[in-house]
Amino acid sequence: MTTEKEYQKSHTGVWLTIAAPPTLDSVSKWLTSTKAKSENTFNSQRHNCLTVVSWNAGDIKPKYNQFKYFAQEWKPDVIAIQETHLYPGDKLVNYTTHRTDRLTHRGGGNALLVRNSIDHYPNPIASDSFENPSIAIILPNSQKITVSSIYRPPRGFISKDELNRIFSSNNNCIVVGDFNAKHRAWSLGRRNKNGNIINDYICNNNLILLAPPESTHFPHNSNNPSTLDFGVLKNSSGAATSLNELCSDHPASFEIDINANIPAITKTLKTTNWMKFYDIVKRAIPDNLSIDSTKDFDEVINKITSVILTVINQYSKAKIINGPHKNLPPRITNKITL
Repeated sequence: MTTEKEYQKSHTGVWLTIAAPPTLDSVSKWLTSTKAKSENTFNSQRHNCLTVVSWNAGDIKPKYNQFKYFAQEWKPDVIAIQETHLYPGDKLVNYTTHRTDRLTHRGGGNALLVRNSIDHYPNPIASDSFENPSIAIILPNSQKITVSSIYRPPRGFISKDELNRIFSSNNNCIVVGDFNAKHRAWSLGRRNKNGNIINDYICNNNLILLAPPESTHFPHNSNNPSTLDFGVLKNSSGAATSLNELCSDHPASFEIDINANIPAITKTLKTTNWMKFYDIVKRAIPDNLSIDSTKDFDEVINKITSVILTVINQYSKAKIINGPHKNLPPRITNKITL
């Protein structure tokens, strides 16, 4: 993870490569070459689920053998890698790779690796602050879904205009990566401004948040883990889990239901089965916890928090509220206004 201090010190000059939008001719050639491959394709093998893995590698070079083994064993459809620390001449074999590299110095960088059997083409989206290689995948029903790998450096604030460009690029979008954004909707501890921006954008645009129940970032000099790596979906649904197979503190896997068609939701009511919540939490948290040090205390707090967040997400349901919004009378709003 790049700290804000490191970011301020190292980021001079142009570091983001923004490719021009593909021409109709280039897209046609790409699709022709892709469809000429073996019949053993993503489209004929799997019709319901797209597996996307997001990993902040923090320099993939010394971890390449482990990464190669992971890819061969797990066979994810798409791998989003942030902070690759690669130059344009560096290659990652056995994958179709779409990249955004920093040209002035080694560091940062972002890549999308797509299984060669998947019908897709590059779909660049202009950005001033995100490193965001993007592709468009052709689904079995001939529709397209945009997949973007996001790396947002710690310094500065996320622009809503850039989010609009990403999520208006297609009717179906999958955006995963390291947003460097904290909010209590998906992360332990304090929230930051970028977390507020992302959370408000999700709520105001009927998007779906996918975040693993466990933290994904564990600072070396702190006992305050957080979740910086998550997914945001448009007109799709799925599930997120954390991975332990790669030596990084930012691995997450997303199982995306590519057949989902999420209607626009203007109002929802979320309800929780509190009896079930109580029973599960009571069994999951021991009665006699051993706490002999500050470190033990922090670990216990993190475990309890993780259990609570996981169970409440599992046993909560959102109900769509139809019809016009009914305004509360002033005598009630005055009492509940802080």
